[in-house]
Amino acid sequence: MATTILTPAENRFLQLSQPAIQVPELTQVLPTLRDHPTIKDSSEFLTRSTRQILLDQRVNWLIQGSLAWKLLARLPYAINDSDQRQDWHHCALCHKPVRYEYHVVLRITDREVLVGSECVKKFMSDELQYLMTITTEDNFQAVTQYDALTAEHPEVPEILWDREALSNLPKELQPQRHAVRQGTQATVTGYLRRRQISLPERQLAPYLHDYRGLQTINHRATADLEEQRRRAQQQAQNLVEREAQAAWDAANAAQTTAEQQLRQSTGYRDYLRAVAALIADRKDLTIFKQQLTQVIQPRQLKRLVNSYQLGVMATEFSRTGQIKAARLQIVPRYFVADLNRVTRRLAAQRLRDWQDDLFNAAVGFDLGPDERQQSLATLQQSWEGQQVPATVYQDLMTLRAQLAADRELPPSWPAALRMAFTHRLAVQPLTGWVPAKKNHVTPHQLQQLVCHSNDFAQLTQAYHRLYALPARDEAITLSALAQAQLRLEDQQAGRSQATRNLVDRILSED
Repeated sequence: MATTILTPAENRFLQLSQPAIQVPELTQVLPTLRDHPTIKDSSEFLTRSTRQILLDQRVNWLIQGSLAWKLLARLPYAINDSDQRQDWHHCALCHKPVRYEYHVVLRITDREVLVGSECVKKFMSDELQYLMTITTEDNFQAVTQYDALTAEHPEVPEILWDREALSNLPKELQPQRHAVRQGTQATVTGYLRRRQISLPERQLAPYLHDYRGLQTINHRATADLEEQRRRAQQQAQNLVEREAQAAWDAANAAQTTAEQQLRQSTGYRDYLRAVAALIADRKDLTIFKQQLTQVIQPRQLKRLVNSYQLGVMATEFSRTGQIKAARLQIVPRYFVADLNRVTRRLAAQRLRDWQDDLFNAAVGFDLGPDERQQSLATLQQSWEGQQVPATVYQDLMTLRAQLAADRELPPSWPAALRMAFTHRLAVQPLTGWVPAKKNHVTPHQLQQLVCHSNDFAQLTQAYHRLYALPARDEAITLSALAQAQLRLEDQQAGRSQATRNLVDRILSED
């Protein structure tokens, strides 16, 4: 018997909630959802990849969707005056006529829809159902009052409904956490059951005070856990690097004179960097192979490495973050070791650059809302950006203001991103915000600095604000900047040839 993967009501709920969920996989399967109300595992139109995505993600999407809706404050519910079913409006999800109409709104777009009580219970969050009960039974203005309370105390919904909040709190403090939740819920429920204007500040204060204390303890515990994870990741990375180094050493020991000459040649190194850059970019395999045709391959490698083998290695790197090519026994092991080393280095640099750019777009640069949104949208399109939930980019729009108000980084962020931002925040000055400094610079970036600076002091100040290179590289870079600016000034003044002649005379004299 065929199993239903997605019912019509679930399908419509996901389509309506999609603007708030915004994950690439849901966007990918959305055309199928629009064309087919009911989706079964035996449906002929269902591709294998779409079927797997729905099986893997359906529950997560429904949970995310349930949190995206709230009751409409000005008209949370209505009762149809007619006793005739044909006069009733239909539920937006199950399409059945309903007499008791609940009006819900999608938070991110303010889209309003009418939903029946059964679908509210089935699809909506505990918070919405809680407000539905109080609004229906006690106080029609409960949603308006709740909105006023949560605007003043945004931690209240977290206390009441977020089961993942304080997830790292020590076991001995769990009873206190339970008491805080019970006390908060009793206070909020008492406040909502009667129509009133003033907030229950005095009654709520002790619970909020205790909760903030628990948040501080949880934050320290979370930081300790993240440090443990970081150390474990570092140990794992060190192990991988030692294995890679062992492979590198083994390749070096086994290589012949011809291999040594090949590996030391400029053509081989250029080819290695070009292929590694394509792999680190993690493009679709078809695009990767198209771009690969533009890379000049050394003659000595043409009989040893082909596009199929490189495609296998690119796929392996996308999935695991390293290249071993264990299945490709005929590929030279020195080439695999070289490509793995260069690709990992480029990918690590790309990730650091992306994290720097993301931090600067959200915190480091003084940007207006439109500029910040545009910068974040651009970063979201990269491979690194696509691995981050869409909700993170919503947080980043207001992160600078939140940090200025002494708020912590959102605990829902991926651990690696939280760690990256934590490291960059640790070096911020006591007042003001400065950009995260990049650890490398391109000639094009240096050219932009020279073009936008009027004197060398201003040029070096702009350079030090954006970049922090190793000492030797920095000395060379600053020397090059000084010479480039002097040459530019000579060109603008029409004295380039005279300057060169005099320099030649100075350097040629004993």
